[in-house]
Formats: sequence, structure tokens, C-alpha cells
Amino acid sequence: MTRPPLPSTRFDVELSDEQVAFFRENGFLALERITTDEEIEWLGVVYDDLFARRSGQFDVSRPYGSRGEHQLSQLLFPEQQVPELRETNSFRNARRAIARLLGVEADALGAWGHMLRKPPNGGHLTPWHQDESYWEPDFDYRAAGAWLPLEAVDMRNGCMCFLPGSHRGPVLAHHHYGGDPAVHLLEVDDAPDESALVPCPLRVGGATFHHPRTLHATAPNSTDRPRRAWANEFQLPPVRRATRAHRPWVDEGKQAMLAAARAAGRS
Repeated sequence: MTRPPLPSTRFDVELSDEQVAFFRENGFLALERITTDEEIEWLGVVYDDLFARRSGQFDVSRPYGSRGEHQLSQLLFPEQQVPELRETNSFRNARRAIARLLGVEADALGAWGHMLRKPPNGGHLTPWHQDESYWEPDFDYRAAGAWLPLEAVDMRNGCMCFLPGSHRGPVLAHHHYGGDPAVHLLEVDDAPDESALVPCPLRVGGATFHHPRTLHATAPNSTDRPRRAWANEFQLPPVRRATRAHRPWVDEGKQAMLAAARAAGRS
């Protein structure tokens, strides 16, 4: 497919002191808009083309190698296939916003992205988890994530839900969803009190930002349209820890992934 050119209209976002203070207190922030409708339309074309190729994506809600329609599909590092993604207002504004939230220079932040798709009428939930629970336990991180849906989102199709202040604690114990290390999806061991959760519905062009230790979740997609989202993680270079953090689920997941890869190679 020949992609249309990236729209040239520039859109800039500047955070207020109040927004920065809110993020640091609560561990998340929602912005009404970080880009134009024109760019969202372009992103939708790019997104749909990448998922139509069915390469480099997998269902994080089921064991590696599962067949059939994905219920929560993830595509890693889309910027490697479409470098123009890093030239978008969305990426540029997210990077600048997170630099402000972390109190660092934007140029110091590395980044990597992934795209997530929940199919209509039953796309899988994303259980309560902390992003850092997925990461290498040999390192300490200073980071934050940006999450941009490509259509309006609310509780019906899986908007982000956060637990305010949960970023101030440690990385909690997690397990692979359903107790199966071959399922990529992680879930916190002790279910949080959901009475304090804050849903963040967004209109088209809006985005959320969150600390990697903020507990968050999304509901299943009960609408008749897919829920598409593009997420980017921005971080300073990780710092090696003197003592490796105890996160056995990370090692269990790696072993299951290697076993699945070996099995696929034998088939």
C-alpha cells in the first residue's frame, strides 16, 4: 500500500503548572487534544495497514502461537516500519509533555512504541497492572507512557482507568493472566479497590499520560467498532541496579516465549 503523506499542519501543546502538579500527585494526566483530526485520520490509515499485514503482532490475552482472531492484539515498534510516526504532532507533543512531567530535557528521552487493537463486540479487557512490571528487573527506570486512541473512547470500548497515587509505591507482585506464563498479559496479584478508579474518556485527538508504576486497566470493547490505540514509552537511559529486583513472572514469561518459539520452529 502507498501511504498518504503525513499532514503538515503543526499543533503544539504546552502543559500548565497545575497539570504537571496533578500528574506528580496522581500518576496520570488526560489531555483533551495533542494533535489534529487530519493527523488522526492519517494515523488510522497507517494503523489499519500495519494490522492488515498481520506481521509482527500477537494476541497478548492468549498463549503464544494461538490461532484464531485476536482478542487483544499488540504490534511492537511500529516506528521501525513507518519512521514518519516519529514526525507526527502526536509523538512530538507527547515527548515534550513527558519531558515537562519528568522535569528533564526532551532530547534526553529515548522512546519505543506499540499499537493495540481490541476487536468489536468482545475485545479482551486489560487487567490492572503496572507497566514497569513488564520491564527488565536489572534496571531502575525514569519514564512515562503516552496513550493515544484513534477514536473516541469511554468505558464501553476500553478507555484508560487509573488508580490515583498508586505510582508512589513499589512495583507490586504480578502474574500472567489466567496463571499461564505463555500469556503475555500481566495482572497484579492483589486486586485493587476499584472504588477509587478514575476513568478517562477521550474525544478524538485526546491522550493520556501515566507513570510506569501507576495501576491502570481498560474494559472489554462492547461496541461494534474496533478500539485502536497507539502507545509510546518515553524514558531516560535505564540505570543498572545493585541488586536485581525480584520479579519471577518476567523470567517465567521469557521461558514460555522461548518454548513457544522453539515449538513454532519445529512445526
